[in-house]
Amino acid sequence: MAICAFCGKETEGASSCIKSSIRIDGADYTPLPFRKKNETVFTKGETARCAECNILPGGFHHVGCVLEICPKCGGKWVYCACSGSKFRADGKPEKKCDVIQFNQIRRTKKD
Repeated sequence: MAICAFCGKETEGASSCIKSSIRIDGADYTPLPFRKKNETVFTKGETARCAECNILPGGFHHVGCVLEICPKCGGKWVYCACSGSKFRADGKPEKKCDVIQFNQIRRTKKD
């Protein structure tokens, strides 16, 4: 059983993390909701949760999910060059996680 430090919900059954805002370079962005890739007429209606943080389509990823899409550049958050902070939209702190700093994973090129 894993609990999201940001919303306090148990990740196995939560349909979404809480509403939040992502601040990158002084601008606020709305997180992109999770959506299934490659939906077909055969899979439409199936409940496919996020493979990483287990939220439902239309929900917001839990903090730290490696499949979250950056709202600024459209790349995967953990791999893009954007860095920022995630804030609770309701302004209430939860378990000292009202602001979550994302750690950038930078790929280095060897010459």
